Amino acid sequence: MFALVKEPLVSIVMPVYNAEDHLRETRGSLTEQSYKNLEIICVDDGSTDGSTALIEELAGHDPRIRIVSQENSGAGAARNLGMDETKGDYVFFFDADDILRKDAIKTLVKTAEKSGADIVLFGHYRFSDNGKIRTDYSAKVLNVPMNRCILPRDISDRLFQADNGMPWNKFFDAGFLRKTGVRFQTLKNTNDEFFSRLTTVQADKIIFLNKRFVGYRVGNDRSLRGNAGSNYLDCTKALYAIHDELKLKGYYETYEDTYKKLAGYIVMLKLLAIEDRDAFGAFAGEVSANTIKLCEMDEEHLEEKYRGVFRALIAGDTEKAYLEIKAIKLPNR
Repeated sequence: MFALVKEPLVSIVMPVYNAEDHLRETRGSLTEQSYKNLEIICVDDGSTDGSTALIEELAGHDPRIRIVSQENSGAGAARNLGMDETKGDYVFFFDADDILRKDAIKTLVKTAEKSGADIVLFGHYRFSDNGKIRTDYSAKVLNVPMNRCILPRDISDRLFQADNGMPWNKFFDAGFLRKTGVRFQTLKNTNDEFFSRLTTVQADKIIFLNKRFVGYRVGNDRSLRGNAGSNYLDCTKALYAIHDELKLKGYYETYEDTYKKLAGYIVMLKLLAIEDRDAFGAFAGEVSANTIKLCEMDEEHLEEKYRGVFRALIAGDTEKAYLEIKAIKLPNR
């Protein structure tokens, strides 16, 4: 007789914070996956709406759903707690207001098993209550080889631009993930950048699938990422930590170009997002006094439209930097 081959267990880690408006729809996109061998770990991050009662109700109808709770500490801490609870062969992080295509996990497992990749990456589309919004797939735009294994260093000049830095566009081999020991930063914002960058550079093999599996909801001010304009110094803390860890582990020389592009992009995007004048001045002051030096930022790795802002910051002229940044149209992300 032939022994039955057990399907790999996939652990899905999902932080939940005040997500009751979308949680039922999101849960459905997970529990109705064509691939069934799942554990769905919902981490209640101190919700103050009806999310707690709702996930308890949902767990009562599906034994694959497990609930762990913490006081409100942010998505990074929630993902760390959920990651510690995983028992699967693969780990996938998801957000409580997004949507996953029905065949996603099945395709990801098949790809990971066949390729032996440590991380399988894929695309996403953006949507709001008004419908889909066109989204470029960064890896395709940057001419990254698709649907075959590559070494991270094969695209060392654009690795961080190709993978976008979100945890939910990656499917991790659990053994690899545990071996790295990489954790999410416990910041209110930009807590996923460190985790995403430091796992990707440590992978032996990665593969970019030419598929879009995640529907990324925009315009949800109640979500874990809805207050991106606040806690504005968190992004500099993330960039400092990435820089230092890349150097500590001996990766910086290989990934210097992609890191500098990342630092410049994140800083400029944050300057664009801050609306409060005093907050802008405080953040610009930090960039001028510390970030440019600590992240080794330079004009060469910046888009042309940001170079006037950069020169003002180099000169310590935050007022001119403010005028320069306000003359730039906010990107549609």
